[in-house]
Amino acid sequence: MAEKHLTKTKDMRITFIVVLLLCSMSNCKAQQLTDSDIEKELIDLHFKTNAVRDSVNKLLKLCQEDIKKTSDVKKRESLIIYEDSLYNVSDRNDVLELEINLKYAKRHPSSLYCLKLVQQQISRQPGKNFYDEFEAVYNNASPEVKQSASGIKMAEQLIYFKQSRIGSIAPVFYGKDMNGKELSLEDYKGKKYVLIDFWASWCGPCREELPYIKDLYKKYKDLGFEIVSISRDNDLENWRIAILKEGIQNWKHFSVTENKSTVEKDYFVNGIPHKVLIDTNGTIIGKWRGSGELNRKSLENQLKQIFNR
Repeated sequence: MAEKHLTKTKDMRITFIVVLLLCSMSNCKAQQLTDSDIEKELIDLHFKTNAVRDSVNKLLKLCQEDIKKTSDVKKRESLIIYEDSLYNVSDRNDVLELEINLKYAKRHPSSLYCLKLVQQQISRQPGKNFYDEFEAVYNNASPEVKQSASGIKMAEQLIYFKQSRIGSIAPVFYGKDMNGKELSLEDYKGKKYVLIDFWASWCGPCREELPYIKDLYKKYKDLGFEIVSISRDNDLENWRIAILKEGIQNWKHFSVTENKSTVEKDYFVNGIPHKVLIDTNGTIIGKWRGSGELNRKSLENQLKQIFNR
């Protein structure tokens, strides 16, 4: 019996050693993947998301052509709603693809290619709610990858991402508004909810959203709601003309150029339109990158819940 027990124990040890060796070989193989190997694997992993993207782009093109052609008001409104629904599908598909990339990058900590892949997506709309996942990819990366140019850049991006994400205390900024009066985010603490709207007079999507934002301001301004529009215009004359032309001079306006401000960097703004909602405690409670019906509905619903109307 003792001999059988020893034999069984010996076999178990051998099996355990073999498993360890196989795992080690598997890890080595994963770490030795070339960029070309990784590209091929990602093509397979992105098969479904790429198919969805191709289909949505084709449908968007057809829809936009129909919008240009039709003179029927009701039909045009219906097509615009359909167009927004397609953009929503596209947004969700982009998020799914990002999740695939983040999981893949975590499994390849020694791959600079993988870190670059997610680092380039960190400031885009799909990644706005994935701070923890981006941080995990960076923390898991090898020392060599962290010390690369992309690794150093990602480390800096994560600093600004973290301080401007939902749940963080909103970075304070100071300066003068378009009328030369002192303006500070702290002026509203304990008093009002603030929507910061990053925009520019030359930004078409930004200006297309102004009628909608005007409606929100009219509806909630007397209930403790303020808007601070922060412009990246270099031409200050065009900036002021656009404000008057759009009829939005009733809320606050702040120029990045005029104030030589770092507010865009502090709020991790890489593209416009970009909106941030801050509560009366100075905490960020909402963040939207880009335009579109999905973002508008999300902001509108949040304000309805806050003000009960």
